[in-house]
Order: sequence, then structure tokens, then C-alpha cells
Amino acid sequence: MAMRITSKMMQNTSLRNLNINKSRQEKLTNQMSTGKKITRPSDDPVIAIRSLKLNSSLDKIDQYYEKNASDAQSWLELTQSALHTVNEILTNDIRNNIISAKSSYKTVKDREAVITHLRKAMEEIYSTGNADSGGRSIFTGYRTDMPLTVTAAKTEKNRITEQFNNDTIDKMTFVYAGDINTINEGNFKDVKDITKDEISSNYIYRKRLAYGDLDLKKKVDADGKPVEPVEYESNIDIGYMSDTVYDGDKVKLSTTSMTAYVSIDTDKVPNEAVFTVTDENNTTYNFRIIKGTDVPVDANGNPAPIPANTKFSFGEDGTIKFENNNPNLQPKETASIGSKVTKNADGTSTVEFDKKFKTSFTIEPENIYASGTNDAYMSVVKDKNAISFIAETGEILFGETIAERFKHLPSDTELRVTYDKSEWKKNDLDPVHYFYTEREGKTASGKEKTLVYNEKFLEDPSKEGRQIIEYDVGNNQTLQVNTTADEAFSHALGRDVEEVISMLEEYGSYQTSLEEVEKLIKSEQYEGDDALKLTRQKEALEEAMTRVLDKINKRCDELVKDCDGYFAKTQLAETDCGARLARLDMVQSRLEMQQTNFGELVSENEDADYTDLVIQLKSIEMTYQAALSAISYTMQTSLLDFIR
Repeated sequence: MAMRITSKMMQNTSLRNLNINKSRQEKLTNQMSTGKKITRPSDDPVIAIRSLKLNSSLDKIDQYYEKNASDAQSWLELTQSALHTVNEILTNDIRNNIISAKSSYKTVKDREAVITHLRKAMEEIYSTGNADSGGRSIFTGYRTDMPLTVTAAKTEKNRITEQFNNDTIDKMTFVYAGDINTINEGNFKDVKDITKDEISSNYIYRKRLAYGDLDLKKKVDADGKPVEPVEYESNIDIGYMSDTVYDGDKVKLSTTSMTAYVSIDTDKVPNEAVFTVTDENNTTYNFRIIKGTDVPVDANGNPAPIPANTKFSFGEDGTIKFENNNPNLQPKETASIGSKVTKNADGTSTVEFDKKFKTSFTIEPENIYASGTNDAYMSVVKDKNAISFIAETGEILFGETIAERFKHLPSDTELRVTYDKSEWKKNDLDPVHYFYTEREGKTASGKEKTLVYNEKFLEDPSKEGRQIIEYDVGNNQTLQVNTTADEAFSHALGRDVEEVISMLEEYGSYQTSLEEVEKLIKSEQYEGDDALKLTRQKEALEEAMTRVLDKINKRCDELVKDCDGYFAKTQLAETDCGARLARLDMVQSRLEMQQTNFGELVSENEDADYTDLVIQLKSIEMTYQAALSAISYTMQTSLLDFIR
């Protein structure tokens, strides 16, 4: 079968072949200009898919190496530098000046030098604690927008709950010398006489809270005005936590002299609590308390007997408590536990009690003091069953009997103290980085609002207390970058420094009075009883100074050991930070190698071979030119030429 080839067919075929050749030339030219094998996925789907996977991996490595690891390194290096500074200050300034306090106490100049150095050292520690990385505070956990300390004096009410173990109650020495450290030429006749034999050194058990200058609640009259003379009401709560013990559907609460099993009647949920109480005489009482009341009733709703000097209640918020006001039990105790009632889908109810309950001790109003007067400290010396609170110094004082009661609790018993503080000085450590805190504030619209911090501390302070910031530095690999405030910056250190300063100032007050008395004696202008009084005052002041000096020496020896403990703790934090830096260095080396390897793989997969491209392009150009020449010659002959 014959086929007719027309000129038009020859033209079309020639043009199509030329276009194919031109298309190949364009593709090679694009590869030459871009340096890549493909410009669109359709050019080579296999290369495109592999390129996506390789570039995705390389992008992650770039993020880890160039951003995350770099930022982590900066954070860790700043932290390590700050911790090193703190350790140097602890060793070279604070520790040495505490040692100096034992010898540099005789002259005002020496004492002032020690006090100045200690204060400057603490200021430097607080300044170091406010270090930041790129505007983010490095020691404050997740709250990187908040400094570690208060940066300027302010008034801001905070309700703080401190949690600590009962073995942190320490013992201090209080030198009682009346008011003889206030003697001067104008009042020496009026100062109450005290002989050197009446001066005493007394051991006092105490818990020194994180802060001083705490709030006091003044007692008011019916018109809401403070009573005169000023009296205070307790606005501080202290107690210890106990594990909740269940007996079936009941929970056990105990104080020193009473045990109560409490359940909630699920048939009348959430309206009443049922008590089974056994007192110290093993007498058992059964009664009910309707929610919102404290009136005990029996099963028939009639008044029911309860143990003497006790009060039971079931609050609207689900808190069940009983107050033990037995006069034979000092101080008074209140046991309380929270409860939650859940209505089930089947109509039944489930009662859930708190995992722990608190036994609070009552601080009587007469044992609440604005400042650390002689009466404040001597209150627990005279009454071994007393608990006293000093707002100015932030100390809770315990009589010997109460301290013994704490000693008999397990050593890991958690004690809690809740108090208010509104007045803040520069460099006070911000409580929101350490404790459960309720802070009074305002919304953007000006409405009152209470901000709650560290709520989980009350549930489990051992596990929920630290806010760890971790960076991703590899696939399924993280690195902690921050050191939390509690690892390096302790309230106790600042309080120890304050105590050294206070002891030196106490010694100075006696020395000043002694110099005044000696000057008056030397003047020989006083005779008779006045002269005898001055002689007795001189002897008493010398005795007081001897006792205060002994207190300074013994306490400074203890504080040097404490300072060594602070140093060891901060050094551990610095070492841990250094270990993380070393680990990060290894991670960065690995990431750098991975970045190089994946970069080469991406290049091999995507990058074009210029030598091969040039050869192909030249070959196509030659083919193109030859094709043009052949076509031009062929197209000169028409179909008629073939017919002839």
C-alpha cells in the first residue's frame, strides 16, 4: 500500500522535531541557570519526593542547630556565669564577713564596715538573680517576664503560704537585759534597775519565716475604729499536715486529745456531715452537723451532746472541721479537711475528701507583737505552752512544750504557715517564685482581682515545685536550660545576713550605753543613789555585752556552716549547669555533622552537574543547527519535483 507524503506533512514533522529539540535545550538552560535538576515536581517525581523529605530533615536540623541549640547555649552560659558570681560572693564576701563579725565588733567603724560589706554583698546577689537572657529572666521558671526580686519599694498585698518540714524549727539565744541598752545622760535615772545577776541568756525555739515586716490585723470596736490601746487579732495560720486515713466511707481527723471519724450522708448530699468522736477519756459521741451550721443534732434532729469545749462545723465550701478549746490543751487546736461531693449519673453520690488535713494552732491575741520587744521573746520563756508571733521580724516563737510536740512528729511532717505581707522593699525575693501566693490586683478595667500562683504546691510541693524549661535539640531529644530560683537563691541566706547585722547592732547599742554611763561616772557630778545606780548599770551593761558577744560568736559559727551549705547548694547548681553545657556541646557537634551530611545529600539529589549540562547543551545546539540545515535543504524540494 502506497502512502503519499505531502509538503505540509514534512513541514509539521520538521517543526515538531525542532520544538522537541528546543524544549530539551530550554530544560538544560534552566538547569544551568538554577543549578537544580528540576524546577517543578513533574520534571522528576522521584527527585521531588526525595527532595521534600531531605529538606524537611535539614530544616529541622537547622532549627535545632542554628536557633534552639544556640539559644540554649546562651541561656546556660549566662546561668553558669551568674551562679559562679553568687558562689564567689558567698565565699569571698558573706562567709568572710560573718567570720569577721566575731572579731570586728569592738569599734563602731569595724562594725559598720562588716555591716556595709554584708549589705553590698546581698545586693550583688539579688542583682545577679535578676539576670536575663534576651529579656527573659533566667531564674524564674515559666515567669520569664518577671524579675526574681522586687525592683522597687511598693505596697501590694500578698497572702503567702510557706511549707516546710518540722525539723527546720531552730533554736536561738535571747539575751534579756531589760531596757539598759537605751541608757543615756537624759534618762539613766528613769531606766528600770536591773542587776547583772538578773541578766539572762535564754534559748528560744522559733520558725523564722521568709519575710519580715508582715501585716497585722488591728482589733476594732463596734464602729470599726481601732481600739485603744492598740490590740491585734490573729491573721496568721500555723499548723501541720497529716495524711488522711479512711475507715470505709469515713475519714479520720485527730488532734492531741480527740479523734473524730467524719462521713457525709450521701442520702442527704450535700447537706450534712456525720461525726463519731472519741475524746481523751475514751467517751464516744455520735451526732450530725447540718451544712452551714455548728449545731449538733441526733438522728431525730434533736440537740445532741458533744465533747466539752469543742465546736464542730460543716461549711458551705465543703470544709469539715472541729475546734478543740479544751483548757488543758494549749495551744488550742482546729482540725479541718475539705470535701467534694459528685452527683453520679445513676443518681447516687460520691464523696471525695482531701488527701491531707491540717491541724492548726491558735495564736492568742496577747501573743501577737508588732516588734521584737523583750516581752515578745520572753513570752515563750515564761509560758512553755505559748506560741507567739512577731510581725516585724517575721518570727513564730514556740514554748518548750510546743517545740517538743513538734519534735515527736515524724521528721518529714509538713508544716504550713499562712500570713499577709503588703509592704515590700527593694530586693525582697518575689514570693510567686517560691510559695503558694494569693496576690491582690486589678483587671485592665480596674476591677478587683485575686491572682493565684503555684496552686499545685498545696497538693504536692515535692513534685510540683519546679518549673523546668526544656529546649528541643534533636528528634525526641530535649535539654533543660534553666536553673530555678530555689536552687540558688534562698530566703534563709538573706535572713542570716540580717541576723548578723542585728546582733552587731544589738552589741553596739549596749556599747553606746556603756560609754554614756562611763562618761557620767567619770564626770563625778553624781553622788549617793545616783552614783550607785550608775555603777550597777555599768556592771549590768558589761554583763549584757559579754552575753551578747558569746551569742555572736556561737551564732556566727553556726552561720558559717550554713553559709557553707548555701555554697554547696549553689555549687551543685553551677556544676549541673556545666554538665548540661557539656552535653549541649556534644549535641551541637552531632548537629553540625548532621547538617553537613544532609546538606550534601540534598545537593546530590537536587544539584545539576554543570560539566554534563554543558556537554549536553552543546550537543543539542549542534543537533539543532544540523536539523535546521537539513530541513532547509529538504523543504526546498516540493512534491511536484518528485512527480517530474
